Amino acid sequence: MTSAEPALDRASELLDYAATLPGAWVGHKPEWDTSVASIGPRLFALLLTHTDGRLIVNVKLDPEDAVAVRRSIPWTEPGFHQAKKHWVSIDLTAPGYDAATAHELVEDSYRLVHSLLPRAVRGALRLAVAAGEAPRPTWQW
Repeated sequence: MTSAEPALDRASELLDYAATLPGAWVGHKPEWDTSVASIGPRLFALLLTHTDGRLIVNVKLDPEDAVAVRRSIPWTEPGFHQAKKHWVSIDLTAPGYDAATAHELVEDSYRLVHSLLPRAVRGALRLAVAAGEAPRPTWQW
């Protein structure tokens, strides 16, 4: 097993978890050539390869929470290629990575982004989820 394989497994598992959240869509965003998780028209997680080769997942958090997370969880850092105020990178290659904590960060990101959606979009998502409709990717909103 190569050192990249555990990180790829972690990425797949984390994005699979994101896909279980109500109304979330996970898939490939062709313009960026990367996997993303979105709720309505907004991203709440994206998979990236850092310039140093590490595989990371970026999540959006409340600014105060982002600071606290980066201070308390050693395998997190300011969001790579994102606004550092809100975004946190989860290093999928780091020793000590904890899947349960990573799930919590993804869910916190989902909840924050969902709360920032316009009321009409939240209503449309609620109806779509209730009707069992498949979520749509970000760029189809």
